[in-house]
Amino acid sequence: MSHCFYPLVNVVKNYPWGSRSALNTRFHIPNPDDQPQAELWMGVHPAGISQVVCEDGTCSLTELIAADKQAMLGSKIAGQFGELPYLLKILAAESALSIQVHPQKAQAQAGFQRQQQNPDNPPDYNDDNHKPELVYALTPFMAMNGFRNPADIVDNFTPLTIPSLSDALTQLAVSPCAETLQAFFLLVMQLPQEEKQQALNRLIDNARDGYDDNLATFILRLHQYYPDDIGLFAPLFLNCLTLQPGEAMFLSPGTLHAYVHGVAVEVMASSDNVLRAGLTPKKINLKELMACTVFEPVYAQQLRMQPISEAGKHHYPIPVEDFCFDVYSDVKDVAIQTSSAEIVLVIDGRALLHHPCGETVTLKAGQSVFIPAATGGWTLSITGTLCRVYG
Repeated sequence: MSHCFYPLVNVVKNYPWGSRSALNTRFHIPNPDDQPQAELWMGVHPAGISQVVCEDGTCSLTELIAADKQAMLGSKIAGQFGELPYLLKILAAESALSIQVHPQKAQAQAGFQRQQQNPDNPPDYNDDNHKPELVYALTPFMAMNGFRNPADIVDNFTPLTIPSLSDALTQLAVSPCAETLQAFFLLVMQLPQEEKQQALNRLIDNARDGYDDNLATFILRLHQYYPDDIGLFAPLFLNCLTLQPGEAMFLSPGTLHAYVHGVAVEVMASSDNVLRAGLTPKKINLKELMACTVFEPVYAQQLRMQPISEAGKHHYPIPVEDFCFDVYSDVKDVAIQTSSAEIVLVIDGRALLHHPCGETVTLKAGQSVFIPAATGGWTLSITGTLCRVYG
């Protein structure tokens, strides 16, 4: 193996919902054409592969790993996944991302296979992987995550007096369960245009004078960018929360959610599978979305993750094997043992990584390195904050 640390050159994704200034201001990522810079990708997903500096110039991280999978990935990841199993991002949302759900692994595999057999159809699946994900806020980060308690959904929709929802709303109140929630959600998504518009008008009136401040803030922000979209009803049936900097949440596949505004680190299984339900001009496949959505409430007090903390380090327990996530702040010469493929990213400040062989690398905010499994022991010093993703 040539090096212990491989600085990464990463792909910026320009999506319409992205911020034109956040990545440039916080991480000095150039934006000469004043584009909406939505995401910075670190990993080997085919839609945005990171580059590294190799002995004979630049090569892709995919090529570097393929040259010696045991040394790069470690025996566990090489045996279980055969490639880097996670994707790390910086996400900068000016307007809301689509309301979406990510499939379970078996659903993704089946859906991707169907798609390969019918390549002329607009794609629903970009790969055959699931997409559990963690979000770690860098600014106040507005998000919707999982269905509310059915009683709260009933309370939120009742003032809108939508005739075609009346019976389903009563059923949800009398018999709150996955079946009644699913039936109610389907009716919301299929509201006739005239009834939808009338309900949206009442929704905005209620947001200005009726709903609590948190709910109103979400509705009015969405209305600013998506004034006639069915997704404006989402804050009524999804939990609305604002993560403060340093807070994190986890989303399992099957969880309906949307990120609304802010800057965050996001780490997920290496997948780009998204099924959409609103707040988007892109394709909505309601049948596929319904099949992949888990219609169970996620209780608000369970949304924020509780890290395991020690001096200068926060470890976030994640219930999947695709990745682990740690955050280090203001530490000096901390010993770290690498046994799998790692990516470290400096969130703010400056970091020094040192290996006993004498190799060192200095990183500033927005910079990242790939660390092969064979690197073994090394030390970290940082003034500021760094996140570490590993298998």
